[in-house]
Amino acid sequence: MLRKLRNNSINQVHVIAMLFAGIFAFISAFIIIFNEYREFGKEVIDIEKEYMQSQRRVALQQALQLYRLVEYRSLESKDLSLKRTEELIAKEISIVLDDMDNGSYLFVFGSDKHKIYESKYANITSVARQEIVDTASKDGNIYNFMTTINGKNIENIAFVKKFEKLGWIIGSGVDLAQIQKVLELKRQEHSKKATGFILKIITLTLFLYLASILKYRYITDAITSEVKFIVASFKRASSDYHFIDVHKIKLKEFVQISKHANSMLAQIKEKNKALESLNANLEQLVATKTQELQQSVAYNRQLLADQDKFLKNAIHELNTPLSIILMNIDLYNMRFDKNQYLIKIQAAVKVLQNVYGDLSFIVKKDRSEFPKERISLSDFILERIEYFSDVALGNKIQLDHEIQEDLYVLFNELELQRLCDNNISNAIKYSYINETVFIKVYAKEPHIVFEVQNKGDKIEFEERVFDRYYREDQARGGFGLGLNIVKEICDKNGVKIEIRSDEESTIFRYFFTCKH
Repeated sequence: MLRKLRNNSINQVHVIAMLFAGIFAFISAFIIIFNEYREFGKEVIDIEKEYMQSQRRVALQQALQLYRLVEYRSLESKDLSLKRTEELIAKEISIVLDDMDNGSYLFVFGSDKHKIYESKYANITSVARQEIVDTASKDGNIYNFMTTINGKNIENIAFVKKFEKLGWIIGSGVDLAQIQKVLELKRQEHSKKATGFILKIITLTLFLYLASILKYRYITDAITSEVKFIVASFKRASSDYHFIDVHKIKLKEFVQISKHANSMLAQIKEKNKALESLNANLEQLVATKTQELQQSVAYNRQLLADQDKFLKNAIHELNTPLSIILMNIDLYNMRFDKNQYLIKIQAAVKVLQNVYGDLSFIVKKDRSEFPKERISLSDFILERIEYFSDVALGNKIQLDHEIQEDLYVLFNELELQRLCDNNISNAIKYSYINETVFIKVYAKEPHIVFEVQNKGDKIEFEERVFDRYYREDQARGGFGLGLNIVKEICDKNGVKIEIRSDEESTIFRYFFTCKH
């Protein structure tokens, strides 16, 4: 055997496999037996826990039953002396309740720790009685304490509840000696079961071990020749892609392996030719694609720069004629009476100026700083109401307000204008004709509230009104940018937003931090 082990790798595997099979079989048997003992240990713990819980329930039920009896009899004996009451209740307990023969017992102690009643099974020491009386509560407590019976220390569980009316301590207890008997029976039962189980496992292990030895002895020789042939064929195939001759292989499994190997060889041969062809043109292809990519990146950068320049110029060019139109209308109104056509033109121009303000803010917001300053929100809102009065008049809308004086916020003026203008403009745009838009500014500690209310269609999707490009009514004008800008400004400055919309009216509220 040693000569074969040194000279033949298959035989070496054969011997090692037998050794490992034996070791594995015996280790498996040991693990199974060990787990069986461990499960028994867990079962003993579970039995002990279940027994403890059942004893607690017994103590609780008996104590509460005793408590109800004492409570009922104390009402009947309220005209008797305390001593006579104790005697009657003790007698009643011995007749009605104290008939247990399972180690359970009842006890009643007075407030001065004297014994009123104690069952025949009770063996409460003076120290335990002292602790029970001193710590008992009206809601009930569970106590663990030791008693001595026939020279043996036995653990007890008692449920104790205080009867407040007479100051008595009422309880029921059980000793836990019975659990040792239960566990001992369980151990004997498990010992018999484990012995039979071990014999079965050892028998099965020996059978499997002998079967594995026979398997390796008679099958290894058949496998060895097949493996040697396949190994030799693989070595040849690695140098010249020579296929394995599957007709010389007898075992079905090795035939399948050889077929898959031949298929892989064919694919590798084909891929190798394609790879050689690809490598020949790869460098030129990479250079071409890199140049195209650089040209595309440069073109996109130029497009973005041109787009940015166009937006800036377009916005600037838009503002100039709008300002000229408004200035000329104001000059006309100073010299002549107001003209209804010019009022409509002025309203339209101011709407365009509001759109211009939004576009200008979008272009500047990521490129500019917006320093904050102390602003009188009261005066600022009044100015914006005055500005939009012509817009409201042109849309047959009335503007009304209730502005509390001397309310200040710390805010950037441009951002505050966008917030206010978009809300007032939207309220006018979406209000019913001949209705009133009501604007309020008031203090509500710890905030200052800016509120815009109009009467119009109910907002169906309140959670979407601040989305960019979203418009509730597609038939009305606008780009869907205004409220999105408002939301960004509020989030940046910690302004809380509240929307209330129903069939009667729509209210937008903005809660600013107070600045006195």
